[in-house]
Amino acid sequence: MGCALSEELARSGARVTLLEQSLIGREASLAAAGILSAQMDVPRPGPFFDLCQEARRQYPGWIRRLQQLSGQSIEFHVRGVLYLAVTKEQAQRMAQRATWQRRLGCPVQRLSPAAVRRLEPAVDGAFRAGFFFPREGQVDNAQVMAALASAIRAGRVRVRERHQVRRLLIRNDAVQGVETDHGIFRASVVVNTMGSWANLEGRFPVTMPVEPARGQILCFTGSQGLFRRPVMTDRAYVVQRDDGRLLLGSTVERAGFDKSLTVDGMHAILCGARRISTRLEATKFFDAWAGLRPYAAKPLLGPTRIAGLHVATGHFRHGILLAPVTAQLMADLILTGRTRLDLSPFRHVY
Repeated sequence: MGCALSEELARSGARVTLLEQSLIGREASLAAAGILSAQMDVPRPGPFFDLCQEARRQYPGWIRRLQQLSGQSIEFHVRGVLYLAVTKEQAQRMAQRATWQRRLGCPVQRLSPAAVRRLEPAVDGAFRAGFFFPREGQVDNAQVMAALASAIRAGRVRVRERHQVRRLLIRNDAVQGVETDHGIFRASVVVNTMGSWANLEGRFPVTMPVEPARGQILCFTGSQGLFRRPVMTDRAYVVQRDDGRLLLGSTVERAGFDKSLTVDGMHAILCGARRISTRLEATKFFDAWAGLRPYAAKPLLGPTRIAGLHVATGHFRHGILLAPVTAQLMADLILTGRTRLDLSPFRHVY
């Protein structure tokens, strides 16, 4: 969020400083699998669904711009996402979701097991039905972050990595800047894009209902083209990169700020993925990692009660998808005071 918003603001002519507590893109952004789901895991219509649809519309253009600015290629595909309903309850829930989404003009196809296997031959587990969301996409999030980091460094953004924010500087209910472990940075506008760390260990001047949700991911190598698109169940997912790497995930754990890999987490992922396809048994282990998603009941976007202080966090599983639309809306809000989409549903009473 911080990188995307910095790029958007600087492109509009603003003077921007990005303060990164570690290195750019090393937290949830790098740990993600890059599934761009604007439909499949959105449970009901409303402002959040609308925000996801706008993000999906913006995404191809955003990727093209990042590639042009950085000179780097980004693996990005729109091949759909396949969800497998294993139980009767899951099939009913997804059928209801498909009904209201179709009414809103978003296609969803219900597939028999035989049709699923024609679409994805590697799927050989037991399930009741498949639901195919043809407009969903996937992206290599590591490549996105590399291109975004290159783009902001080549632009007008002043990047300061390994700068730990200690506190906000506030006078007369207006933000004046921030104090870091490397000194003070003055600014009349400050945006909190700190993800799971949004509360600043209790030092942020307004309460942020955001907490970390650990997600563990396992990476294997296999034959290229084993899976053409992300395949998901309630228990696991499989995403394959163009080079053959297979990302298996993911857990959702309330473990504080602990990014450890655990036997329980890895076992749950392997059991869930094994029920999608036995062909995963022949793949070779390559890597494993965990990240902390910023969980909130809804994304938190917009101003706070302190003049000049804004927030853009709490995107949970949708951070990679919502980065461009968040950046565009927040930049418009900061620079003009107006946004094309109504952000009031995402404001929090602090």
